[in-house]
Amino acid sequence: MISTVHDVAILADFRFAGPGVAAEVQAQAEAALTTVLVHVPRDPRVLPFAPHIQAILRDGSATLAREDQIASVRLLVARGADLLAAGRARTRAEHIVVVAGEPPIWSEEYDDVEWAPADDRVRVAMPLLCKLTVQNWHEIVDAAATWHDDPERFRALERTSGHQSHLRRLAGFGIRPRISAPAVPREPGPTPPGPTRRVLLAGSPARLTAIARRLPGDLAAVIATDSYESPGDGFLTEHIPAYEEFGAPRDAWNRMLRDRLSHLVELHRPEIVAVDDLPHPGIVEAVRAHPEVLWVWVRRAMWKRSPLNTEWLTEGKVFDHVLEPGEFAAMADDGPTVAERETAHRVEPITLLDAGELLDAAAARADLGLDDRPAALVRLDDTRIVERLERHGFQVVVRTTAVSRYLRAFDLAVSAADYDAYHEQLRFGIPTVFVPSGDDPLDDQAARARFADASGVALTVSSGDDLDRALDAIARPEKRAALSRRCEELTFSNGASAAATWLGGLAARHDRTGG
Repeated sequence: MISTVHDVAILADFRFAGPGVAAEVQAQAEAALTTVLVHVPRDPRVLPFAPHIQAILRDGSATLAREDQIASVRLLVARGADLLAAGRARTRAEHIVVVAGEPPIWSEEYDDVEWAPADDRVRVAMPLLCKLTVQNWHEIVDAAATWHDDPERFRALERTSGHQSHLRRLAGFGIRPRISAPAVPREPGPTPPGPTRRVLLAGSPARLTAIARRLPGDLAAVIATDSYESPGDGFLTEHIPAYEEFGAPRDAWNRMLRDRLSHLVELHRPEIVAVDDLPHPGIVEAVRAHPEVLWVWVRRAMWKRSPLNTEWLTEGKVFDHVLEPGEFAAMADDGPTVAERETAHRVEPITLLDAGELLDAAAARADLGLDDRPAALVRLDDTRIVERLERHGFQVVVRTTAVSRYLRAFDLAVSAADYDAYHEQLRFGIPTVFVPSGDDPLDDQAARARFADASGVALTVSSGDDLDRALDAIARPEKRAALSRRCEELTFSNGASAAATWLGGLAARHDRTGG
């Protein structure tokens, strides 16, 4: 019969456990948390426990689990996936976290497990189905021992790897101190700020990062995206694999999407979740599972007309609010979102950067290693474009990501008419040839590109012959100058600041109009 519920169980081979394990136990004991050690040897050799493990058992900081009894615990911390099966047989745990020194081979038995990578090397190699903790599992040290010799070092260690840092990560699993842990006397200082409120931004990294960079100071952004590239600016970033990379049927992907999004909501406890994606079934289920959170659909315009796209609008009714990033080509939009505009909060087109954040032409060209010849940016994988421009004397840079800061290095650009490239090239006056892609069943790139051509701010093509003519035309300096002048005449502001301010207002009021 189970009579005692321990706060934390540590599952390990304690013959070889490092001092960090003992430091975790000491931190838990200082906070009046109970710890039970579940010993699972990895081989049959008869060896004593490590000295620091013997010490914490002697002083009562932890107890050793009996092999003939099941330990009931709130949190099981397994020091290695290879021990997990034995640990499950000897414990009943509300939560399980595995400290992973190496990425595991995925198994269905891991469905209810969270993984704490030991370092970034392990984190990037973890299987996609693994639910990861926000931070890596760092080893704990006794920072208090450094107080008298070096108070500044004490403060740094306590913040990053001392007992208090361990108690903070336990709090993420709902394990909170029963008493305040004893603190070494500190010099007077400013009162620490209150807890930060969070906004979870899921979907397109460029638009969401643009908004995140401009949120009010009391809101911290967590960005969840299918991209493996960091959005930069120090934002906490989570990964949600896209369907194409998931390698499983769509039903399985939607279940993963639901579970992953729900996990992030429960982990980060955001006031608002803003989703820049379609309302896939997994997203809709996550919205319905968390009515305590404000859900915002960041819904772009310029949709193609089709019955399926109209169904997306119906599914999107589950969101509390709709934020619509503006479109330069809004007048040419005849898609299904037009009838829904009045119910959305609309802002100007969103770009990642403002004009003052771009490098000047000389600095950008120096960073990219460009010489004094005219330079062209090609954001498409098409050697024919490169060869044609090189024949006109251009040095060509082929690059699809992380290019915004360098736009002033280029005399012209050739790109698809996707939302991000389209609006940043027009806003910053880069003479552009748009080659619209038809691959996206939703985004009407052709209409967006035609409107730019009709407005005189860019050239567009619809066939191979048109492409050659457009490249020949934009190679002429007078044509590029005319396009730049027209972009300046029809310029627009960045809607990212207005979007961030509006989200901040929603968080402050926490008002709900749907759900």
